[in-house]
Amino acid sequence: MRRAVFLALIFFASCAYADLQDFENFSLDVPDGWTAVENGAVVSVSEEEGTASLTITTDRPGDMSIEELAEAFSRSWGGTLPEKDSDDNYFFSFDDGRSQAVITGDEDFYMLIVGTDIDDNGQVGEILDSLEMK
Repeated sequence: MRRAVFLALIFFASCAYADLQDFENFSLDVPDGWTAVENGAVVSVSEEEGTASLTITTDRPGDMSIEELAEAFSRSWGGTLPEKDSDDNYFFSFDDGRSQAVITGDEDFYMLIVGTDIDDNGQVGEILDSLEMK
């Protein structure tokens, strides 16, 4: 169920954008009441007065496949076994289901998106829907 909610937030949100922010590999709209900070390969987007947050990591996979990366991240965070969808994205949850993750990419580049406490926060969908790769 949480996976379905996470997918719906990513792909089907209707958007009302706020502040477009550019990062090294992508841009996204950050609504009022949220902050976004880039630290190397990681962009952290968090609600100022709540618990919902997103972490978006972009990097090179090195010698690992996307499946191997998904398994490694999930294992290191005590997560569920990653599931692959028809678009070769891998999904898993951790922290007793409080956090959901999706990783996508290829042999040259990957993007890992982790959402925490996002189930009831419609702004997460708006943020993810605004994500534009450079």
